[in-house]
Amino acid sequence: MDFQGELNVAPVLDEAALWEFIRLPWRLYQHDPYWVPPLLPHQRHFLDPQRGPFFEIGEAQYFLAIQQGRPVGRISAHLNRLHDTHHGPEAGFFGFFECVPDQRVADALFAAAAAWLRRRGKKRLYGPLNFSIYDEMGLLVEGFDSLPAIFQTHNPPYYLDLLTSLGFRKTLDWYALSITNRDIDAAAMEKWLERIMRGQSLTFTTYHPRELDRRAEEVYGIFNEAWSRNWGHVPVTRRQFQGVLKDLKPLLRPELVNLIMDGDRLVAFGIAVPDLNPLVKKLNGRLTFWGRLRLLYEAKYKPVRKVRALVLGVTQPYQHRHLHQAMMLKTYLYLVRHTPCEMCDLSLIPENLGHYIKTIEAFGARRYKTFRVLERDI
Repeated sequence: MDFQGELNVAPVLDEAALWEFIRLPWRLYQHDPYWVPPLLPHQRHFLDPQRGPFFEIGEAQYFLAIQQGRPVGRISAHLNRLHDTHHGPEAGFFGFFECVPDQRVADALFAAAAAWLRRRGKKRLYGPLNFSIYDEMGLLVEGFDSLPAIFQTHNPPYYLDLLTSLGFRKTLDWYALSITNRDIDAAAMEKWLERIMRGQSLTFTTYHPRELDRRAEEVYGIFNEAWSRNWGHVPVTRRQFQGVLKDLKPLLRPELVNLIMDGDRLVAFGIAVPDLNPLVKKLNGRLTFWGRLRLLYEAKYKPVRKVRALVLGVTQPYQHRHLHQAMMLKTYLYLVRHTPCEMCDLSLIPENLGHYIKTIEAFGARRYKTFRVLERDI
């Protein structure tokens, strides 16, 4: 492909340019068997400053690189007011980065993003974050030979070279681990679960949509508390949380949701969801009525082949009671006993949570993808 010719980077200022921004990946990934196209209606809503939940706490500008009349790259520059409050005002962010294999195009995109952020007082640039660590995030640097799990990113290997040539360096890696072993000693695992729960006066409760609605405020509080020490964490707003809950509820199966109670108080929760990405890939961005029905069937009723353990949260006074292990054991036992599941993805886990990674590895997990957040001065 010829990338010669005049190059222009322009801000996205109208609806036509925004759709060019959204649709660019179809051109770049047309020969990549592991790329999963985003669902166009969801992407459009997410990027909309009037409707997207991020814009309650942040501001963004999108840029397109145009060469010979065709888009050849894109990037967002954004700032997060809550991040400023909790971590200081110097950090700006980039996301939604896509680029042809041409350093000149990458240089021009990042120059535009950095200039936009400098005008707003930012001194360091971090990313990719689309828009935060609780959205799709990280540059894939290991594990290019498999489909990403639901809510994970994917990119070509050459992106890392483009960014390191621009002076970016590693901030933190986030791991995706997989468990594929079905040949387990179920009785021994059951006894392990019983030992953890014995004498704690704690109980598992069955998930029901109405129960989750009733417990939503507790889940919201535990999430913000449990992950407060993670790199880049800022408290999720109620609007953001409600949006995530709305998106997740159609995917939830009672057997893959763990709620641990101390009396009538929720103290821990874990959520795993069927991995819908193989079907999402086939939809190719379109979300028709029949596509919605197919997604609902895959999420709720079809025998599950792969799941993603999406989130675990334990309130801090209970974090040394091995409740993470208890929830993993309960889900693992269910998957082996009652489903044909071939793989459980556990992600994304920051590399500095060594104790948690060792716990997962005790179940036979292995790392199969690595996502990197990078930084540089601007």
